[in-house]
Amino acid sequence: MTTTTPLRGPMLNPRVTTLVRPSGTVQLGWDPERALLLETTELDTGTVLAFLRLLDGLQSRPQIIWRAGEFGIPPDLTLALLTAIDEAGLLLQPERKQGRVRAVTVHGLGPLSDAVAIGLRRMGLRPARSREYRPETPIGAGADLVVLTDALMVDPRLSVDLVLRRIPHLQVRVRDGVGIVGPLVLPGETSCLRCADLTRTGFDADWPHLAAQLLGRTGHASPAGIAATTALAMGELEAIVACSPRRRPGTLDATVELDLDTHEVQRRPWPPHPDCGCRTLAAAGSGTGR
Repeated sequence: MTTTTPLRGPMLNPRVTTLVRPSGTVQLGWDPERALLLETTELDTGTVLAFLRLLDGLQSRPQIIWRAGEFGIPPDLTLALLTAIDEAGLLLQPERKQGRVRAVTVHGLGPLSDAVAIGLRRMGLRPARSREYRPETPIGAGADLVVLTDALMVDPRLSVDLVLRRIPHLQVRVRDGVGIVGPLVLPGETSCLRCADLTRTGFDADWPHLAAQLLGRTGHASPAGIAATTALAMGELEAIVACSPRRRPGTLDATVELDLDTHEVQRRPWPPHPDCGCRTLAAAGSGTGR
């Protein structure tokens, strides 16, 4: 079962390795800081492992409690184990229908657009593709999210159009070989791409003149840089698609930037700018593009 299959109940994260210590204690994960020991004197190792097999996402919480009882696990202990595993962040929960992302459009022409589209398909989505922006042809019609890839600067008309139609969008690009993901724009709630331009103009008055020269141009990076930027973007997209309150996207009001030469990842804030009218624009929009 993959994590893209709709869950009926809690599921032990398939990324987590289950181990057994010499004492018989079951350990979830092997990260030295985050591994969880399921220490209980009431259950033997085999019973604990049998309980973990119930966390397959196919059974509701009441069903898990019922079946665990067949193994001799009392309901209060079952609930305690579920709580411990959940608090450790090792349980995947059935998705919330409200706010979920299903329809994604990847807009752009370049290696990142292809790689991101492949990654989304592996997540179980079927992304639509668009390569050129024409004002008469709206980008992302019916989409819950638009991923803007490769372009060093997004056409301002496109970013305004997405805000007006209240379509969330995430920018993914390469600047001087450095992978940049974000900001994730939630129209009317977070900063937008124009907010970032206005903030940068506050530090460099010539930025509008420079930005105009970047329109229509695509960033370049090594194959490793493209792969690393794609991985960074996919991590954010997993968080966005999951809509989990436990995993807030790091690109809200910010960009996450990866430099393979220095092995550094930096989160750069881009707060809402007081001179940008994006929130008023989003409020005035009909949101019919979603």
